Amino acid sequence: MRMRSFHIALFAVSASLQSVITAPVWDEVQQVVSGEQASTGSRIRSALRKAEVIPNVLDDDFEPLISLNITYPKSGKAVELGNTITPKAVSSAPDLIAHPIDQGDTWPRSRPTKTIRSNATYTLVLTDPDATSRSDPAMAEMCHWIVTGLQFNASSEDQVMSLHADVTAILDNLRVREAIPEKTRHSSSVKELMSYYPPAPPPKTAYHRYVFVLLASKPVVEHVPEKPQKRAHWGYGKVGKGVRDWASDNGLTPVGANFFYAEDKTQ
Repeated sequence: MRMRSFHIALFAVSASLQSVITAPVWDEVQQVVSGEQASTGSRIRSALRKAEVIPNVLDDDFEPLISLNITYPKSGKAVELGNTITPKAVSSAPDLIAHPIDQGDTWPRSRPTKTIRSNATYTLVLTDPDATSRSDPAMAEMCHWIVTGLQFNASSEDQVMSLHADVTAILDNLRVREAIPEKTRHSSSVKELMSYYPPAPPPKTAYHRYVFVLLASKPVVEHVPEKPQKRAHWGYGKVGKGVRDWASDNGLTPVGANFFYAEDKTQ
């Protein structure tokens, strides 16, 4: 085990899945994010709704407060709200960077809203609502990753809020970056509740949506979320159970989301 810096990142775009056997159409993705009048938050919501992440994973009233830039360093692939990435490219845990979304929207140079508190802790999860397939989600949702104890800290150099944490004991598959100046860091009990389980859609199950969700805890509560007993159904033993239920049971609120599609080309 080694000391590691763990970052977190976002971008916002979207995709539409016209059927469970066809790929998302990138032209439609671009249409979702092309409107200059739309705020970052509304573009994210549009993308999530178009791909039915809302309401399949997140509630209808979900409002993104934090943008998530997510990149897989080994392959160089970024998660762009609905783009397609091969399973091979997401075989190890990603790097991430998060910024509060200014509802007036000058992203990324934004300021936290009243809902974003500096003393809150955050949990990042990755879930598959299409296990084993979107047409037959018998194992959904499937838990692929849970990292908790993340906190915001502002960098005095760029005035952009960055979500980061110092990791002193975490599995080797987490990417190391020393990009945050020592003076801006603060101690944090980062914990990987569920190790990174690489997305690997079974053959002949078409495209799966893999959804990252950032969850906020109540700032006055020192609480480590409980680890799900199993990955399938997030331990609830019932089809459709997942992040929404686990977050509610652990007093967590979704504040950010991003997702990509992946498929096993064997058909």
